[in-house]
Amino acid sequence: MNYKIFGNKTVDIVIEMGLGACISEWEALAKKLGADHGVLVYERAGINHSDKSDKERTPTNIAKELMDLLDVIPHDEKLVIIGHSQGGLYASEFCGIYPEIVNGLILLDPLSKEDNRFKKELTAKEYKKSGVDKSKNFIILETLTKFGMKGLVKKAMYQAPPFYYADFSKEQKKDILNSLVNITHLRTCREEYRLAHDEAVLKNMVSNENYPDIPIILVTHSSEEAIRENMEFGRNSRPFATRIEQLWQEIMKEYLDYSKRAIWIQAKRSTHYIHLMEPEIIIESVKKICSQDLAFNY
Repeated sequence: MNYKIFGNKTVDIVIEMGLGACISEWEALAKKLGADHGVLVYERAGINHSDKSDKERTPTNIAKELMDLLDVIPHDEKLVIIGHSQGGLYASEFCGIYPEIVNGLILLDPLSKEDNRFKKELTAKEYKKSGVDKSKNFIILETLTKFGMKGLVKKAMYQAPPFYYADFSKEQKKDILNSLVNITHLRTCREEYRLAHDEAVLKNMVSNENYPDIPIILVTHSSEEAIRENMEFGRNSRPFATRIEQLWQEIMKEYLDYSKRAIWIQAKRSTHYIHLMEPEIIIESVKKICSQDLAFNY
């Protein structure tokens, strides 16, 4: 398992990244948090530089693999777990299985077990143009890569997220772009996405009713910014983009029912990549979890 620890050698913060994300994407924030903490950022099995696992890429298996990694890394008795996007689903499952070592959970635009509502509540045509389905992107990237078009892929993806939101170093850009033409990486992403939306798999996760009463800070993106981006890049009308956004926020807010100590913060300037656009929210959220004072003025 490829990982990197920033700051203190003893880990007290774990970052569970989004679908297909690499350590390079999170280095800037991890370094800032590392000024006062030990921050573990790792690439899940089959992602980028990490070897494949022979286990299915279910949220439960991924949570257990993170625990296996922590077993060989010095860490505090209590950890702050940060999960972004699909990593939020894995982070929440980890906290549900191992609440005894969790200080609190910070969820950034997390994937929810209710994400299939998009497919259920939209028509097939609406679902296609909504941009919700991320699996097709990886199929396209894999096909182009297999046909020897790595250069084309890199050139095209350099104009897409996460590059659209941050100024990465030359080494970081190279690392992220290389992952996007890595067949094992792309296939793992597809498998992670498929199983994160498999109803039978989701039913085997820790249920909302049995979830531990831990502090949870849910941070979601700016609705106006998301609507603007959907209109600009998805070429959708404002009414349709607004409808998608309302459903997205509603689905993410399901996490507020997980714990009596869950609170919601909405970013002011960010779309989905909150850690790149408003890292100060995450830094402040960590402070709140560590102090167990969830009063939040933002």
